[in-house]
Amino acid sequence: MREVVTLQLGNLSNYVATHFWNTQESYFTYSQDEESLVDHNIHWRAGIGEDGSDTFLPRTVVYDLKGGFGSLRKVNPMYEVVAPSEDAALASLWPGKPAVHKQRPLPSLDYQRDLDAGVKPGRLAASDVRYWSDFSRVYYHPKSLVQLYDFELHSSIMPFERFSMGAELFESLEKESDIVDRDWRPFVEECDQMQGVQVFATLDDAWGGFAGSYLEALRDEHPKTCIWVWGLQSPVSTVARDKRQLRLANTALSLNQACAQASMVVPLAVPEGRVPPGIAVDDGSAWNVSALLATAAESASLQSRLRLDGGSQPVNLADMAQCLNVSGRQTLANMRMAVGPQAVVPDELPDMDLSRMGSPKDGVKTGGSSSGRTFGRLSCIRGPGDAGRESAAESTTNQRPMIGRTVVQSCKTRLLYPLLDSFPSIYSHDLQGRGSIPVHTSLASDGSIVYKMRNLRSQVAPLISPEERENLVNGLSELGDAYQDDWSSGSDSDDDDL
Repeated sequence: MREVVTLQLGNLSNYVATHFWNTQESYFTYSQDEESLVDHNIHWRAGIGEDGSDTFLPRTVVYDLKGGFGSLRKVNPMYEVVAPSEDAALASLWPGKPAVHKQRPLPSLDYQRDLDAGVKPGRLAASDVRYWSDFSRVYYHPKSLVQLYDFELHSSIMPFERFSMGAELFESLEKESDIVDRDWRPFVEECDQMQGVQVFATLDDAWGGFAGSYLEALRDEHPKTCIWVWGLQSPVSTVARDKRQLRLANTALSLNQACAQASMVVPLAVPEGRVPPGIAVDDGSAWNVSALLATAAESASLQSRLRLDGGSQPVNLADMAQCLNVSGRQTLANMRMAVGPQAVVPDELPDMDLSRMGSPKDGVKTGGSSSGRTFGRLSCIRGPGDAGRESAAESTTNQRPMIGRTVVQSCKTRLLYPLLDSFPSIYSHDLQGRGSIPVHTSLASDGSIVYKMRNLRSQVAPLISPEERENLVNGLSELGDAYQDDWSSGSDSDDDDL
């Protein structure tokens, strides 16, 4: 059934993934006369609740630190078992009365209480959202939710913020309980024909180290499976200089390790001071930031779950990665996006660059012969279509281009991006007030990555310990070299010994 199993690593990743799942839930249709344009079996798993009723829940594994789940209960009402009035076995072991100490549960928002009551909830405000579970519209299987008690969310005593901390945490958990086998394998074994793995992971904190080790374990387990990584980064405009440098080093280490294991890595971050008109994102709100990043990730991957009419072949994550990874070594891609009227302008690339890799640096080349070369481009245009149009999507691909010509794969669909009541008001564009907007995303493997890697390498080299510096510098150099033109000269590379 071409299933995709999702892996969510970290707090910001769970914010983005919550928007993703809310969007998927909105595609469900409940009328026999209406068929959804999206194949729900790809990301959702069928099951049976404790009362024997059918369930349909996200096929995902969610990791977060202690305190990161908010008011979300591990066991939702679908899987809740009514406790017996008296447990004879327990009574025989302990004749006295047990003393039960329970921590007071975190109160849920009115938004969640309205959803539970089946009442249409009101729109949320940024000040209302404390955790990603506050605006979640879906239930999760109890096995999907994994809380890591070794660290606490937003702890000032022992913050979870260094790449090495994440790698060490994964190693200790893997030795103690084999978490990949415990948490991941049950969802994979349910699949008939898994097309790939989708990973949401932050790059600029300790979760980058955790993700790198997790990806290495997944690659050992599934050597030929497509692993698609959305690498997320938090805004740094209000972050102190030392913290910014730490995040930069974490990002470089995470990219180096993720690109060595994943089939495709797409860094995503809110542009610094270059957000187009009609888009207003509060950098201090993870709810706002994640909404923008989720719009890009959900739209760019949409064609992997669309129903294609007629004799069209379905597009898998592996097909998408192959379009971008032309040489076999290009596992990193840039993301651009346009929202609103700009998204439906013909023959125009999206104007918003979401692929931040390092900080802009004066004097570093951003152009040249290599930066103008595009090896592969993957586009998705969600715009209003004709009423009589029968197909859900049209896909065009040039699989065998001439040498030096860009590999292009495009998807056009009439399915607009929905603006739900759980979504912040970051877009002023609303097509005829219908609660949905056009979106145009473009993933590209191009020569600008050469200079982004060179820039990132020069910035992080002084921040890394001498023991790790050589491997990191060599790894980033190899990543950048994969996007060099075969005929380009090395005389203008401006590479200094680091």
